[in-house]
Amino acid sequence: LQPHLPEANTAVSPSRMWCSAQDVAATFAGLSLWLAAVRASGHLASASLTVAPTPAFVLTALSVSSSYIVYSLVWFNAAKFAAACQRAPLGLLGVDAVGVFQTLVLAFKLGQQLALLLWAAHAAGADASSPHAVVHALATLLASFCADPGRLAVAAVLMGAGQTLNFGIYAAIGRDGVYYGFKLGAPVPWCSGFPFNLGFRHPQYVGGTLSQYAVFLALSSPATCRAGLLPLLAWWSVNYAAMSWVEASFGDNDGSEEEEEAPPSRRKAA
Repeated sequence: LQPHLPEANTAVSPSRMWCSAQDVAATFAGLSLWLAAVRASGHLASASLTVAPTPAFVLTALSVSSSYIVYSLVWFNAAKFAAACQRAPLGLLGVDAVGVFQTLVLAFKLGQQLALLLWAAHAAGADASSPHAVVHALATLLASFCADPGRLAVAAVLMGAGQTLNFGIYAAIGRDGVYYGFKLGAPVPWCSGFPFNLGFRHPQYVGGTLSQYAVFLALSSPATCRAGLLPLLAWWSVNYAAMSWVEASFGDNDGSEEEEEAPPSRRKAA
């Protein structure tokens, strides 16, 4: 992750940068912990940085991107989306546009995780069309994970840090702030407290990335590493980074439009 820099010799306001040093540092630290744990388990020796685009891998990668595509569509078409939420079928998903968007996000996030689990089971040798085989393969991966104190400890740190940021952002700006309320007509108050006071530009995305690293650590095995676990993790991180750039570069309600000199912790939503 690199900040977007303006022309040379131009002063850079922190609120104009698409990510902060804290975003980069936390993500890099999480990835370093993940790699260290996988290396210590002996799985990294089986890892492939390039993987043949098998149908299972491609479908999983598309599933990973699905929610970010929805984010982008709503971000750039907020007025049209809000209008569509006033009638069926979208109107059936929530009481307002923010509620509809929340439902869609949760549905796509669930789809992401299910696709990842199916891919991991398939990579471990299970027939993805057999629920029994899938459950058995996932149970084997989980048993291996639980028997590895090193991976367990690192996953706990990653999940703990990630969910602390996620719960913090919900407590700070609420449902309306998290689910694009300022784009969809809901008032979102200024927030300068935790987690923005730590200097994060995108605390929710950083938290989501760290939490996802913990899930990937639980699914690590020689088989999944050979099948492309590392490229899949990298693709997930790229999607998070790309959406962070979109939100910061095309008006993320950070106050820079009204206050060029606003401190980096002064945010409404990320």
